[in-house]
Amino acid sequence: MDFRRDESGQTLVLTALCLTCFMGFLALAVDVGVLFNTRRQLQIAADAAATAAALQYLDYYNASGDADQTDAEASAIAAGNAAGLANSSNASVSVTVNTNSNSPAAHTGCTGTTCFFQAVVSEQSPTIFFSTFFGSWQGQSANPFTVAARAVAGTPNVSNNCLFLTNPTGTALTTRGNWSINASCGVYINSNSSSVEDDTGNAANSGVSATSISIVGALPNDVTVAPGSTPTVLRTLPQTVPFSNVASPTVPASCPAGGTLTGTPAAGCYSGNVTIGTATLSGLYIFTGDVTIDGAVNGTGVTLAIMGATSGTTTTWGSLSIAPGNSTISLFAPTSGTYNGILVYQPLANANPLDLQAGHSTGTLGGFIYAPGAQLAMQDHGGNLAVEGLIVDDINNGPAVLDVTGYGQTNSPLKQISLVE
Repeated sequence: MDFRRDESGQTLVLTALCLTCFMGFLALAVDVGVLFNTRRQLQIAADAAATAAALQYLDYYNASGDADQTDAEASAIAAGNAAGLANSSNASVSVTVNTNSNSPAAHTGCTGTTCFFQAVVSEQSPTIFFSTFFGSWQGQSANPFTVAARAVAGTPNVSNNCLFLTNPTGTALTTRGNWSINASCGVYINSNSSSVEDDTGNAANSGVSATSISIVGALPNDVTVAPGSTPTVLRTLPQTVPFSNVASPTVPASCPAGGTLTGTPAAGCYSGNVTIGTATLSGLYIFTGDVTIDGAVNGTGVTLAIMGATSGTTTTWGSLSIAPGNSTISLFAPTSGTYNGILVYQPLANANPLDLQAGHSTGTLGGFIYAPGAQLAMQDHGGNLAVEGLIVDDINNGPAVLDVTGYGQTNSPLKQISLVE
């Protein structure tokens, strides 16, 4: 027999060679899969670190009255590093103010409430099969691969939300009759209740029109959406109430009686009940009694602080009412300084309702009405009076039309945290 011509056993040899190749590819796939999984986990940690840094910077910056940016950056970096380690305890985490030359210029550095942070998270990831093969080949262990991930987060945009209902429990929206809320922005409802709306009217055309509705309570919830509106409705985590870190204005020991303010009343403190008639305002006005707006009122850089009169340990809080009439109201908040963006400031402890009975009034309340402990009560809206932003405990709308147009200033203190890289 000529063994050189004998072909038996070739299949076994080829199978063994193919199996060796297949096992090699399988080993490579396993090792690469492990590395990819490690990088995915590191990317989650990097995203969390950069986002946490941006959030902490914004909170700290606002809380300190933008006085010390260096401290805000240091606090943000510490928070970012902690968040990165919380998501990947064995990794090396480095959070810095982003100065990476490969980033767009718009994503670097800090200016005011706009700041960008880079997070780099890395980890040594050993392989299984490569290390074994390398050791058999070289006679020594292979070094683990270094896997890294990077993320950049900051505050490039103004927050989409312009209507905040801060009540943490129970009903946030009480409605009657043919009511509507028209918000060209997002609505945030802080209540953890699964029933945040009490609607006794059930009118066919009633509802909330908004770009988004974020609710802390469990979904599905019972917020009535206006016909034709298609907001994104989602469950969200509780948020810090905007402007909650802004210090209340100091009420002087004595304030002159207000009475009726017309013409160009000077900024300052006024005691007792006040009616603002036809007037041009400018600056910070502190009121210790009830305030009624009933006239053609205009002004820029205006903040109306609805405070109270204190006697001993008791404070009698004031209130704000926009009376029905044929007035034209054009008031705009400051665009810088302590009360940047705040048209009406009513401290959390002041739970007196805000009365918005607009009647045939027209115009704009430019800026935010900040009254986180108060109900916004509406009973009429025959005119075209709009407010740019609202931060109130809850709304009692019965029945009326509420127009919230959104605060469009580029230097708005209400920023939106975003991952940009």
